[in-house]
Amino acid sequence: MKILGLSLENSILDPFSPQAKRVIEYGRLVEKYTFIVLSDKETVVDLSERVRVYGIKKKGKFFDFFSIFRLAEKFSAGQAFDVISVQDHYYLALIALIISKKFNLGLELQVHGFEKFGGLRKLVAKYVLSRAGAVRAVSQRLKAGLIKDFKVEEEKITVVPIYTELRIKNKESIIKNESKFIFLTVGRLVPIKNIALQIEAMAKIVRKYEAAELWVVGEGPEKQNLQKLSSNLRIGDSVKFWGRQEDPEKFYVQADVFLLTSNYEGWGLAVIEAAGYGLPIVMTDVGCAREIIRENERGIIIPINDRKNLEQAMFNLLENKELRKRLGLGARLALEKLPGKEETLNLYKISWGKAVKNKK
Repeated sequence: MKILGLSLENSILDPFSPQAKRVIEYGRLVEKYTFIVLSDKETVVDLSERVRVYGIKKKGKFFDFFSIFRLAEKFSAGQAFDVISVQDHYYLALIALIISKKFNLGLELQVHGFEKFGGLRKLVAKYVLSRAGAVRAVSQRLKAGLIKDFKVEEEKITVVPIYTELRIKNKESIIKNESKFIFLTVGRLVPIKNIALQIEAMAKIVRKYEAAELWVVGEGPEKQNLQKLSSNLRIGDSVKFWGRQEDPEKFYVQADVFLLTSNYEGWGLAVIEAAGYGLPIVMTDVGCAREIIRENERGIIIPINDRKNLEQAMFNLLENKELRKRLGLGARLALEKLPGKEETLNLYKISWGKAVKNKK
């Protein structure tokens, strides 16, 4: 099988990135996997004998999509691809739909979530998703939404959680600074992550527990606003911004509780990483909540944008060591039920097969 992939994720151009390593694994399953991505410069990277990535230099949205279309059209005309797979369900997916029809390819759309979802983008998503031969979703929650809101046929959907090489740690063996109690959050500093909610909750926490700190790992356009909020609430010393980290392990092992307060998540990879380190988790009812993190068994689930419930959950975990230990162990054991590497790769093959089978 030969696959043409379209993506806006240029990190796969870096052979050492987690994304590139996953793509190399995909290449083991097929005869050829060719990727087209946007890049800061024109480039071609061979990740393996079977995986080649073409980087198209960014020039502006209209020109970028046109360039992707022309190159995808050129490759499809000159090579016998079986499937075109795209990590998008908006305009890039529309390009893939046109290419798939013109060259009789199976179309697979990958759905990791719905951010910036409205207006024309919503109409495009509904149009392309209903016409794809296969849809790969990262969670059962997304699958249910695809069936209900987008009228995608259930048999076309394959649920494949994002596979992560987990370094599962025994928290009891970790030497940490016991004079501090650390709440940790890891992710992009963007409005949808709603990290401001955590900072507002911390203002109440530190009034009773001065040793409590919130560690924020990540970068993004909201960083300055979040720092200003911390300062305005007079808790700047209790909120630490650590920036983006290539390997956040040292933060996971020092933390006592992991927080995710997003307004929306398709999955929530940081939650899976935190569970691997045996951290008790407080998260909003998004992504893998109720699927992996179950209420009072593997973590605490709170309503979206609910500061009172967040404060109460933080106090409960801060004050109850046995609860922290029980929820952290529950979250870690839950990871054993996730698909392993080979099972995940087999699910990819199943989805590609559906794309070929359902060609229109």
